[in-house]
Amino acid sequence: MTVTELLVQVRNAGAVVPAFNIPYLPMMAPTAQALRDTNSFGFIMVARLEWVKFEARSIEAIAEEYRRVGNSRHTRLHLDHVPVIDEDNLPVDYVGDIKRALAAGY
Repeated sequence: MTVTELLVQVRNAGAVVPAFNIPYLPMMAPTAQALRDTNSFGFIMVARLEWVKFEARSIEAIAEEYRRVGNSRHTRLHLDHVPVIDEDNLPVDYVGDIKRALAAGY
């Protein structure tokens, strides 16, 4: 099932899909495990701020960790908030970030 199909079903059921940002890679495994244990679905998300200023390391590191612990029945990887100007008021290569994310499997 595609994400679009899933979201349409969820909307029609009057439900929501939770999304969990991962600023620190070791947070991903317990988040994915909790979704499996509860037979739930949620997005594993990462925003640029989390790999630049926190401990998520890189778009690629996050995708690699997701491949290790994720499960498409319960989770999908999502690139969250790709700014044009960052929180320090500096320009961002947002097209490059999006291309990297797509190449990594987001």
